[in-house]
Amino acid sequence: MTFILTEKPSVAKAFAHALAVPFTGAYYENSRYLITNCLGHLFQAFDPEDYEVRYKKWSLSDLPIIPHTICFKKIEASKKQADLVISLLQERQTDHPLIIATDAGREGELIARIVLSEAGISDTKNIFRFWTSSALTPSVITETLKKVKPLSDYNDLARQGYARQKADWLVGINISRLLSLHAKTLLSVGRVQTAVLAEIFRREKEIAEFIPIPYYEYCAEIASSEAIFTAKAYTRHEDGSIITAFPNDCFTADRFSKKPVTVQEIKQEQKKEAPPLLFNLSALQRAAFASFSLSPDQTLTIAQTLYEKYQCLSYPRTPSRVMGSADVPLIKEVFERMSAVYPEYTNAVDTALLEAPNTRLFNDAQLEDHHALIPLQAIADTASKNEKAVFSLVVKQFFASFSHLFVYEMQTLFLMIDDVPFIARGRKTMQLGWKSLFLQDTKSSDGTEAADKDDENTFDGIDTAHLLCKEVRTEKKKTQSKKPYRYDSLLQFMEKPKENGKQSASLGTEATRAAIIQTLLDRAYIQEEKKNLHLLEKGIFLIQQLEKFPLLAPLISAQETAEWEYALKTDSKAFLEKIEAFVSNVCKKQLSIAVFEKQKIGTCPLCGGAVVEMEKAFSCNQYSVTGCRFTIWKKTYGALLSASDAARLLTGKSVRKKNCKSKTGKVFSCILSLVNGIITVSFDTAKEQKIRR
Repeated sequence: MTFILTEKPSVAKAFAHALAVPFTGAYYENSRYLITNCLGHLFQAFDPEDYEVRYKKWSLSDLPIIPHTICFKKIEASKKQADLVISLLQERQTDHPLIIATDAGREGELIARIVLSEAGISDTKNIFRFWTSSALTPSVITETLKKVKPLSDYNDLARQGYARQKADWLVGINISRLLSLHAKTLLSVGRVQTAVLAEIFRREKEIAEFIPIPYYEYCAEIASSEAIFTAKAYTRHEDGSIITAFPNDCFTADRFSKKPVTVQEIKQEQKKEAPPLLFNLSALQRAAFASFSLSPDQTLTIAQTLYEKYQCLSYPRTPSRVMGSADVPLIKEVFERMSAVYPEYTNAVDTALLEAPNTRLFNDAQLEDHHALIPLQAIADTASKNEKAVFSLVVKQFFASFSHLFVYEMQTLFLMIDDVPFIARGRKTMQLGWKSLFLQDTKSSDGTEAADKDDENTFDGIDTAHLLCKEVRTEKKKTQSKKPYRYDSLLQFMEKPKENGKQSASLGTEATRAAIIQTLLDRAYIQEEKKNLHLLEKGIFLIQQLEKFPLLAPLISAQETAEWEYALKTDSKAFLEKIEAFVSNVCKKQLSIAVFEKQKIGTCPLCGGAVVEMEKAFSCNQYSVTGCRFTIWKKTYGALLSASDAARLLTGKSVRKKNCKSKTGKVFSCILSLVNGIITVSFDTAKEQKIRR
């Protein structure tokens, strides 16, 4: 009998289907195979107090806490499955080959190795590794099972997994305790999350220090007998580039009025844009935020529901934007199925792109852990509005990815008006192709701005020999600072971070990025306001303290974090030694960390004390003195209240929230007020009140 261990129930089910193994009620088994699954991680790392009870009380004298090896305990929520898997391994594996079929990546390898260790299995000579990132169709499963390799071939990957987990534990536990004890407030620090927080801090600082520089643009309105179009005055930079911004006001408004326009040169260049890649999780999260203002965490939750409950979406936590070469039959099958449901998306399809030579779609070299996100079947009518909206993004992206090229002609007129050069640009669409699927969108499929409609100007048919300048408008403008981070731009930074102009390795994984951002929100380091992410008082305090000490620089540097990641992949043992040395040095150093003083948000309506921001609420700071329990919970009626919301309520003003939730899960809009220290709800209309019920 062959024992197969998978990471998820859906994968175990796929193996059972491919191998015709029946379900026993707890696992799959016949005379040839026993198939069971984890539930992702079944075990979590020990807390410090699990090693020694004294560590439950935080003390500087106990730091650094560096266990020789990280020990593990069962995750309470999946304890039943952990017990089943361990007992099956201990009872059945001894005399039979075991195939590890957890996800094809570092985290999947770690999950399996921890389970084996907890089952007391150290001899791996009879254990083999199933490894593929292609869709688990019956043919892929049966063919890959013929190519399994000894588990020992993946020992280095396992060492990396253990090293990364221990490094995150050491940094998180030790540095968080160290800073929190000094600052006399809880300061959560993480190897990746703090680097992300520092990037938001840098962006806000850059915006605050930005000094706008005025410049001028001169926009000419040019008429011919056929049409009117616009052009801009320009100069050429020494590198040949064209600049339409002038540092000084160079021209009088009436200089060009009624003057003839001569055409110096006409350039026409055909350009082609390939269809977009399929979504990975981060790309879907960016698109869902751009289209529906959903946070990364909300999108991940919805995607997981589409995968688990409705079974209409492939596994969502994927970093890949391509399929494997073995997935060609699957894509063709899905195309036929989805075309019947969404015929309006098939008009631009190029069926030649459904074949293996299309390496933009089928690329084994770019495949990681799991294949790209694809729809599997139509979504159920019972799905919520947001679930259907997110699914529609995936469906549209799916069809767009194998649609015809977008082909257009860039048209450029180089003009002269009264000895001053002007330029006019236009674009003529030759073939809409895949862009026809996004005609109504204000954003592209990746959440970036769609092309300016003015670019659709065409100069075809214009009599270039008879042009007249009607007028020139002088437009005084100022240079703009960078925009604050939003969910989509922060996700993009985490995928491809740049620091001091240098590209570095990604921060976090597809499975963890949403959780990292959510942790920053939950720890009251940042908040979302009008779609922008802004630092809160505690987030600013943490980064300012870390900036004071060069020794702590790796925690706030995306580049340093990336170098750690490179070191992990190069030599996991040396990487871990470096992390342990870093933690030890920091904990032994005398650090002059300031005490965190909470800023007053408003006055307590019950006792007159100061209301300050806590992790989950805005509370009276007199609780420890007088026992005053006044609290405004950050999550009220399902809506998140910001510090500015709390300040308004404390001054007697009302706050309107559009994303409250009833007990039945319905979203409603209402007005929140503070009356006698209690949050009250009111409505503008009877319809709003009815929805709440």
